[in-house]
Amino acid sequence: MAWTVEQVLGLAPDARSARAGRELASARKWLTAGCQADAVWGECQGSARDPYQTTVDLAGPAFKCSCPSRKFPCKHALALLLLHAADNSSTPQREPPGWASEWLAGRRAVADKHAAPPKEPAEPRQQAAFNQQQRVRRREERISNGIADLERWLHDLVRAGLGEAAARPWTSFEQMSARLVDAQAPGLARLVRELGSLPHTAANWPERMLIDLGQVSLLLDAWRRRDSLPAGLQAEVRSLVGINQSREDVLATPAVHDVWDVVGRRILDGERMRVQRTWLWGQRTQRWALLLDFSVGGETIEQTVTPGASFEADLCFYSGAVQLRALAKNPPARLGSITHLASQSIDDALRTYAEWLGRNPWLERIPVAIKDVLPLLARDEAWRLEDAHGQRLRLAGPLGWHLLSLSGGQPIDVVGEWDGFAFWPLAAVADGKLAPLRVPLAA
Repeated sequence: MAWTVEQVLGLAPDARSARAGRELASARKWLTAGCQADAVWGECQGSARDPYQTTVDLAGPAFKCSCPSRKFPCKHALALLLLHAADNSSTPQREPPGWASEWLAGRRAVADKHAAPPKEPAEPRQQAAFNQQQRVRRREERISNGIADLERWLHDLVRAGLGEAAARPWTSFEQMSARLVDAQAPGLARLVRELGSLPHTAANWPERMLIDLGQVSLLLDAWRRRDSLPAGLQAEVRSLVGINQSREDVLATPAVHDVWDVVGRRILDGERMRVQRTWLWGQRTQRWALLLDFSVGGETIEQTVTPGASFEADLCFYSGAVQLRALAKNPPARLGSITHLASQSIDDALRTYAEWLGRNPWLERIPVAIKDVLPLLARDEAWRLEDAHGQRLRLAGPLGWHLLSLSGGQPIDVVGEWDGFAFWPLAAVADGKLAPLRVPLAA
């Protein structure tokens, strides 16, 4: 399977291991490294005289390292898998050394003993497909077992009430998250960690926690009935659980050719990684697209497109009920600068959000371009955007005064992210030019 940086970090037993893994996830830290279709290995020089020998069985995943750490996976295994997920060229295809092949062969022998062999000798291609189906089946069984544990945990949480949930130690959420990582459901592990971070973050945290609990419960029910769901909704459920579509499969889908306006970018710095969301608008197709990038260990994210510019390219979209995330199939060719936004009224934006939420009930945010709005500081000292019809959206972030200075007291068009509670501005059109907003890094 193709691992992503986010999935790898979801395997970390604790935050300290994740940080240590990020620090070691650099090709210069590894004396040797290589991979095959279902395994990756390498040697990392540590404090001992001999380098630590690390092997990862991607089909499990399973880990083996000669270091003395009692954590599982250790920082070397995390670093090696992070290196492989972020840059395959750092772990080139090659035959494994003896110390890696011996361990991998032992695992294959045990797996083959438990797997039902085909009734007739299969060709190599058929055998590979069969093995892949077996790995998928085993992973789905592990996820289902983890979901059963999560459901019992959620029932206890709800039965005790939100007051008790707010008083729970962080370790309660962290332990449940770790159990889901063991069950190979890193997406669910992330949702549990986010639940634990909600209490007392804002005045309306009980409302948000109830909504999130309802969405998690709905997701567990959807997983059990995934085979009966439409294809797009199946893809959303699998992605939320943590089974991501591989880059190769996405690039194999039909591409959408257009001139894409880069209308906004938001960068979030978390404990485990940095996430960058870049929003695009197709001039001809009149559709949104999201370029999602990650970095670990303080590494910079390569900037292939610039907010405020337009480029021509073919984009391939991930499967889903609401298809937003995409990959560029060819290098973008810059064409010019953006002078206007294809914007809509606040009412129309809210209707769009309601429609998309009906198609994907786990939708976390949508991109929105709103026309002719004024930034206003309300009596409760909260900033809002108001249109000519008196409709308002609450602003998130510290950019109210910045927007007011750009507007000069006149209506402007603003693009940003709407999450159902607040609008986070990313750019505005001022003096006939798109002005990206310098949004501070947010956790």
